[in-house]
Amino acid sequence: MKIYSQDTKKRISVLAIIILSVFGTTSVDAQTDNANTGPNSVFVKDAVKKTFEQNASPLRNYLFSRREALIKLQSLPSEELQAVTLEARTTAEQRSGLRRMRIRGFQIISDSGTDFAGYNVGPGSPESQVAIIASDLADSYLNQAALRNIPVDSLRLEIINRPDAAPTNKVNYPRNFLYTAYIKSSADDKQLEELRKAAEANSPIFNFILKPQVVTGEIDYTRTPDKLVIPEGGQPGLREYLKYKRAAYLHLQEEGKKREEERKKNPSLANNENRNPLVVTVNNNGVRQLQIRQFRILHDNPAYLGGSDLGPTSQEHQLGVLTSCLTHIFLIQAAARQVPLDSLEVNVKATSDIRAGRSGFENVPGYPYGIHYTVHVKSPATYEQIKVLRDAVEAVCPIYNLLKDEQTIEGRIVKIGD
Repeated sequence: MKIYSQDTKKRISVLAIIILSVFGTTSVDAQTDNANTGPNSVFVKDAVKKTFEQNASPLRNYLFSRREALIKLQSLPSEELQAVTLEARTTAEQRSGLRRMRIRGFQIISDSGTDFAGYNVGPGSPESQVAIIASDLADSYLNQAALRNIPVDSLRLEIINRPDAAPTNKVNYPRNFLYTAYIKSSADDKQLEELRKAAEANSPIFNFILKPQVVTGEIDYTRTPDKLVIPEGGQPGLREYLKYKRAAYLHLQEEGKKREEERKKNPSLANNENRNPLVVTVNNNGVRQLQIRQFRILHDNPAYLGGSDLGPTSQEHQLGVLTSCLTHIFLIQAAARQVPLDSLEVNVKATSDIRAGRSGFENVPGYPYGIHYTVHVKSPATYEQIKVLRDAVEAVCPIYNLLKDEQTIEGRIVKIGD
């Protein structure tokens, strides 16, 4: 699908436009303290370039090229643009139960630890979700620094989720976020504080998480034979995996009860549980490295915007982590309820519109909306059993409920060096 209307003379790839939606709605003629210092003011191009090239920082130079791309895009009229559909899907891989996430040409593996019938070959959905928020914020910091001529020589974000004093529901998911942006810059404190506010105001995922989202779903069901026949030389599939998943589930349930009893006796234990911050580091070419325990995932922009297209965007990965989490909870609930499954895949689609906030599009969200998932399931169970299973999944799925609820995110900047 093209984001441009048919009569436009300028053609930019769909991928480029998807990425450009992370730039937010800040206009190139945004107001500043002095009209002569606005991003689209009387600043001479060479003078702006000099601002970024001071000290010859590679990231500073990259910001100059990003600024040019942003201003070029924002100068395009709204009639030449249109909304696009973002997609992601996750498949449960047969006997291993690995969740294979696919976003365009990219693949991310999500997995459980060995204590939950997994192999620990990829991060889990909740921890990935936290890192995605930081990645999108980091990208928004770069965008707003570029537009405001704020030199940045290095940028790293750390983010944690803090325990709530009074949780509003019983679904266990990360919440109450706190991020810290470590920035090396010659800008003063006032400029950096303005940068923080602008980055938060224009980060799609930051605002996506703050507001309750509507997520709808449907079931694509195929009935399979009650008796499973494994071809000679073949491997057992999900039915076999779910046996081990059930044993692990029951064990963890018992362990969870013991921990809950300990917390009741000593409430301070809940606050002392390990919550290591997740780290996102910005490379000199704008690529964001998400470090989740021993796993590293890249988020990137396309070549059109000075990137190398080495990974999905934050918005794409956001949909991907929703599919991964739904897939995993389907497996858990199927194991707990002894509902046999032969194949499982979850697809998610949402809409992203670069025109959000422009004249005539003031009510269009600046983040993915119209989120709809489809679970493709093959099982000898009846359709009614699968519907009950789906309802149980939605009741406890961490990312599904995180998106449906209102969240809080607090941010701060720590300036490092000069």
